[in-house]
Amino acid sequence: MKSIQRQRRPSIRMELSPLIDCIFQLLIFFMLSSTFLTPAIQLTLPSATAGTSQNELEIIITLSKEGDVYLNNTKTSLISLKSELQRMLTESNHKSVTIRGDHNMPYSAFLDALDIAKQSGAVHVNVAHQIP
Repeated sequence: MKSIQRQRRPSIRMELSPLIDCIFQLLIFFMLSSTFLTPAIQLTLPSATAGTSQNELEIIITLSKEGDVYLNNTKTSLISLKSELQRMLTESNHKSVTIRGDHNMPYSAFLDALDIAKQSGAVHVNVAHQIP
């Protein structure tokens, strides 16, 4: 009797190097994407002598701790703010308003200014703050 020899099965092996490559690429991606988030807050903007000043394009409402209201460095009141703001927003292309306020201003004054800005037609309302 003749014995039949069986073929050896190739051993099944899982290669780990492609898996390790994928893990390292994901790790690098998440490390790089998380570092791009923090510099957006801590910017030092360059200065330029030519061009249009950013203050000319913006509409800024300033609130003091005493309750004074300024619209682009012009003193006004909350009552007349709405009509003046509507006039400025119709002339503006950006429809953006920035609200600046003193640290100790009344919270109700901030909410009133925010409400007036939205009622006047502001699409974007920004709140200015200082980075500590």
